[in-house]
Amino acid sequence: MDAATEIDLDRLKGMSILLAEDNVTNQLVATQMLETLGAEVDIAADGAIALERLRERTYDVLLIDIEMPRVSGLDVIRAIRADEGPLSDALVIALTAYAMQEHREKITGVGADGLIAKPITSIKQFGVDILSLLDGRAEKTSAGAAPAPGAVIERMIYESLAASIGDDAMPELLVRIESDLQTARTDISEAGANADLDLMARASHILISVAGTVGAARLQRQSERLNRLAEEQDADAAATLAEDALPELDNVIAFIASERKARTV
Repeated sequence: MDAATEIDLDRLKGMSILLAEDNVTNQLVATQMLETLGAEVDIAADGAIALERLRERTYDVLLIDIEMPRVSGLDVIRAIRADEGPLSDALVIALTAYAMQEHREKITGVGADGLIAKPITSIKQFGVDILSLLDGRAEKTSAGAAPAPGAVIERMIYESLAASIGDDAMPELLVRIESDLQTARTDISEAGANADLDLMARASHILISVAGTVGAARLQRQSERLNRLAEEQDADAAATLAEDALPELDNVIAFIASERKARTV
């Protein structure tokens, strides 16, 4: 029995969905499908409007097109994951016509829960894809694999990275990631102690990327805030946040070290 027959599409009835998509034809197709399945759809015609909608209300599912004007889909997802409130834990599904592995890695790296490739041609498959990602996240959480907000690693993102890289190359990648994290820790500690905002900006910029790659969502959000404070030349606030972020960074380093050792035994 395939996924389309196993999943009850009636579960989409009454579900609130934000569709961030700039192409009018794609808006019409996706909205028609979703409303036929019983979902309630709000449309945002670009990334800036999507962020406005998200400040106004909450949604069960966020469908975010990656290529949008004003604010790109990747930047919208980054903003969602950087939010200090419940929004950071929203289910985010990227919509993209570019589904090659390098694009998938970039999309999961910024914090998307998954992606649906365009064009969307099957209403049943569209509903199945949304519910599968929703169920996959719930299963990870109930099994303890995906953490609650504030925990160390989003396992779905980390496991997607591991699957993409492969067992042979993953140990070497973990060595490099651990080295980058250790360097960032040294630099951030030094920058905080010496009020070196240029060093803080460089180190936090690197940390945003590395943390996002491995699924360290909370550390990524802290790093993004730290980077903004450094760019704004707010030395006191940056030093305080850096001190708060170091324990989380240590936890991520410990996780990566443990994974590296497990793969090199």
